[in-house]
Amino acid sequence: MLNENKNIYNIVKKFDYFTIRAFVIKSFEKIVNDEKEKQQQLTKVFDENTDRIIISINESCDYDRGIKLPPHLLKLKIRNKTEYLKWRISVLERDNFRCRVCSASMKDNKNLRLEVHHAKSFNDICNENNLTTIEQALSCEEIWRLDNGISLCFSCHKDIERIRTRIRNIFFI
Repeated sequence: MLNENKNIYNIVKKFDYFTIRAFVIKSFEKIVNDEKEKQQQLTKVFDENTDRIIISINESCDYDRGIKLPPHLLKLKIRNKTEYLKWRISVLERDNFRCRVCSASMKDNKNLRLEVHHAKSFNDICNENNLTTIEQALSCEEIWRLDNGISLCFSCHKDIERIRTRIRNIFFI
């Protein structure tokens, strides 16, 4: 699929469902592995007092883990974490890369956009558990439960969010 430089896709070939599925899983695994490598990179720090360069292993790139954030910003930060990618891949694999509402799959539609939806919203989980930091969110088991995730195609996800908004507006006017 990629040339020697690993940056050009071969779009002339037609791929079956299993090839695309394997490619998606491999790309997610690459993202996860790149994130791990980034977190273990060596950091060079210049010490002004001794005029030396200190080399240390960067344990975590999350300098903002302890900063308090509102739920909508916390949600954006969490989506960029390795844990979120692992959870997303697990939900998609469990649902066999198929929309749980309309049963559309990548096998039937090569252009299908599958998304993972929290059945209980991220904002509700944050509010109920008083989550305000990335550290708290990463340690909250309710966010990462597989039975709280569902695979949906873009269209069904949009419809479910529209219904959820209507229900909220009825009860929380």
